[in-house]
Amino acid sequence: MASEAITPVTDTTTTAEPTAAEQKIAAARDALLAKSAPLIEQAKGFAKARPFATAALAGVLGIAFLNTLRGK
Repeated sequence: MASEAITPVTDTTTTAEPTAAEQKIAAARDALLAKSAPLIEQAKGFAKARPFATAALAGVLGIAFLNTLRGK
């Protein structure tokens, strides 16, 4: 058998700066998450204050979702 020399593979990829599109996407994502935080807190407060109303709402939305899957 012929012996072959094994050469190590070097990683030639470099960490490039994000493109303008990637920067815009990141900025939009950050803005969306910053604005949705108060809305999420309001929803959590509503769920804690009115657990039966939250359960009823979840049940109605669940039935509506199942009906869309059935095609009705």
